[in-house]
Amino acid sequence: MGMIAEWFHERVPISGEQLAELTNEPVPNHLKRWWFCLGGTPAYLFVVQIVTGILLALYYQPSASSAFESIRYITEEAAFGWFLRSMHKWAATLMIAAMILHQMRVYFTGAYRKPRELNWMIGMALLMCTLLTGFTGYSLVFEQLSYWGATVAANISDAV
Repeated sequence: MGMIAEWFHERVPISGEQLAELTNEPVPNHLKRWWFCLGGTPAYLFVVQIVTGILLALYYQPSASSAFESIRYITEEAAFGWFLRSMHKWAATLMIAAMILHQMRVYFTGAYRKPRELNWMIGMALLMCTLLTGFTGYSLVFEQLSYWGATVAANISDAV
């Protein structure tokens, strides 16, 4: 263990005392509640989405004629494909839920007020991008439910 610590210390010359001094800030009591972690949860789930999405893309064929069959192959035949697909699906669902809960927490605690208006606008833009990305991922399966979801979305955009 000493060799690894020496190797790391050569590259990051920070002593334990310096690190303790940097991280020894007390956390205010109002920030110790569980709902203040909702901002970091989507970031973690985004990393899960990236990793599982890249692994799923190795088997997915993005054409209308073969997409459904490639999903079937991933789910039923590829090694741990069912697990990766489930992780990807649930991470997407939880990411959207966590982002909505985070925005609700920001709104109800008044954390969007001056000087954080720009943070609020960026957060709302990220929420919209996440919802749109979730919808496109939902459509990539090319099953009957995806077709009707795309049809409803097209009708909504026509009405607007």
